[in-house]
Amino acid sequence: MNIRCSTVGRIAAAALLCILGTRAVGVASAQGATRTVRDRVFSAAQVQKGQKIFKAICTNCHEIEEFTGPGAYLEDHEGKPLWDTFDFIWSNMPDDDPSSLEPAEYAAVLAYIFSVYGLPAGEADLPTDRKVLELITITRPGPAG
Repeated sequence: MNIRCSTVGRIAAAALLCILGTRAVGVASAQGATRTVRDRVFSAAQVQKGQKIFKAICTNCHEIEEFTGPGAYLEDHEGKPLWDTFDFIWSNMPDDDPSSLEPAEYAAVLAYIFSVYGLPAGEADLPTDRKVLELITITRPGPAG
């Protein structure tokens, strides 16, 4: 009886590991997929926070059109990883006090800028993780409709 239970236990354990391994590969693949800023990578709540921060801090030196108007920053960074922009603003802004905001606040400001640029909000906040942001590409909004 011990032999049979032991064999059944090993088979069940192997099946469970196989199922878990398949799920882990699926999750890793989904997280590793390249996306663009068109893919609803920020939330509406984050946009609201970002707008407040932008108005309170960023407008001391910037107007929103610098980032979203024709020939502006976002157009100049078309096709580049979002991490490059996030890292730049985190390391250099505000000009008189670089890196003084929390990473989530910088992400919120970017969400606001993307929203004004015409990109759609989604359910989840824009992350601050380098590996995730390296897999998101800056691109122009899609056609209206």
